Amino acid sequence: MKIEMRHLRIFVTIVNEGSMVRAAQRLGLTQPSITRAMQELEQRLSVTLLTRAGRGAAPTAVGRGFADTARQLLKAFDSALDAPGQTPPLRIAYAWSGLIPEMETLLHTWRAQNLHQDIELARMPTPLMALDTAIVDLALVREWTANPRYKDLRINREPRVVAVSAADPLATREAVSFADLATYGLVRPSHGSSTPHHLWGHPHNNLRDRIANDVEDCITTIAMTQAVFGITPASTAAFYRHSAIVYIPLQQAPTVVSSLIWSASGRPEVDAFVDHARRTLCPVTETIGASATPRAEASTHRPVCH
Repeated sequence: MKIEMRHLRIFVTIVNEGSMVRAAQRLGLTQPSITRAMQELEQRLSVTLLTRAGRGAAPTAVGRGFADTARQLLKAFDSALDAPGQTPPLRIAYAWSGLIPEMETLLHTWRAQNLHQDIELARMPTPLMALDTAIVDLALVREWTANPRYKDLRINREPRVVAVSAADPLATREAVSFADLATYGLVRPSHGSSTPHHLWGHPHNNLRDRIANDVEDCITTIAMTQAVFGITPASTAAFYRHSAIVYIPLQQAPTVVSSLIWSASGRPEVDAFVDHARRTLCPVTETIGASATPRAEASTHRPVCH
């Protein structure tokens, strides 16, 4: 059989989404058609491109290399189809609850001033991978570590909160500390976590720890499991409301910094968008008014440009 561009697009979307179910939703296809296309692709290449575990899917070592090649082919194909003289949209990758209010402000003000340069958002489990393989022009990431290959602009910092079951004894607290969580298990996604090991409040190999396929799986696990918790930026409380989950401010935890990342050799339109971000967000100070309660403080965002 012949390999078509749809096979490559389906495969790359699965890798980007980390799930065949989410890939089907993003592409507007049925899951059986996604599964069939992957079977055809793997049979044609005589290799295994994906490993499947539960609701998740991840590329094999061969699959990672093929994904890079497929991305380049898709980018070239899509560029060839762009209308002559039409500027392609800026593409920005972000992870699950990454669309912080500051980013929404940037998008609204940019679109009001730049009618001929559109922006497309792409929700991906690994935004930096998408940037590294030129699938997108910028990435919105948390807890960025400086890398000479990229430029960055810090646009927000926010406090961390703890997610526990509404039936948990901690759920009535106004705030919790790491000591309160010492006997609890940590639930975290298999990728994209903004919580480093040293912040877990207990040894890395705690028997109660759980690794979930994605954020939805994290929420379900926390809601239905006793003596477990999640640590997440405060914005998650707004994006993922759940009647069986309570978000509580975490005392003495460092804030989470969100940054825009882009390649030093990117398109001129990228520089224009970054300049717009600086003009729009940098005048905002970090002075935060006193909150009535620690729970109220957990929802406070602190724009900051560096």
